[in-house]
Amino acid sequence: MTPIIGMLGEVDAEKSTIVQTAYLRSIENAGGTPVLLPYTQEKKTIQRFVSLCDGFVFTGGGDVHPNRYGEAIKEACGTPDLMRDELELAVFASAYKAGKPILAICRGIQLVNVALGGTLYQDLPTEYPVTLFHRQKEPKFSPSHDVEIIENTPLHTLIGEAKMTANSFHHQAVKTIGEGLAVMAYSEDGIIEAAYGTESSFLRAYQWHPERLADKNEQNRLLFEEFIKACNG
Repeated sequence: MTPIIGMLGEVDAEKSTIVQTAYLRSIENAGGTPVLLPYTQEKKTIQRFVSLCDGFVFTGGGDVHPNRYGEAIKEACGTPDLMRDELELAVFASAYKAGKPILAICRGIQLVNVALGGTLYQDLPTEYPVTLFHRQKEPKFSPSHDVEIIENTPLHTLIGEAKMTANSFHHQAVKTIGEGLAVMAYSEDGIIEAAYGTESSFLRAYQWHPERLADKNEQNRLLFEEFIKACNG
């Protein structure tokens, strides 16, 4: 049987939950069966969802509320989604405690970092001297820059190279790394682009969107294959 992958998506004003098809396709192509958790506040539903799924994907989307990492919201911060923050933090806490494999993408790396006590740049252009376009001008399914991979990390072991292709669609980023996380890759201008869990069975987090590149790029496809392999035990 293929592993069941719990998908955490965007929550809109009507409390509808949405996941873009690129995520689903990447999971399916790697050998997983994606299922979507709708918005809920029921602890029993969340616990049942975590118990049913073999792994979890935290997807991209809006900003995590700065109060989650002890800061007041600044003018350049986007509009946080308190409902999504609450749901995802609850799912992450349960899945992390249970040792379930976790893959976090874009907002996902920020959510995971905050959940583990880290902080974020609320807005890169105003809080960090970036030299790359982290909100790329290229089409969303095209790469825009490379990331530099740190030796002796899981990403370096998987890719076998010092660099890999990425894209970029964010204005926030990891500032101080959370407890139990270690950096795997940086952008050319020093932004943390990938991290892994040092105290969990499998936790990988990426600032870019590998699901938009996986169809045509082997490096990014490997990220999903590694995750599904972990979900298969």
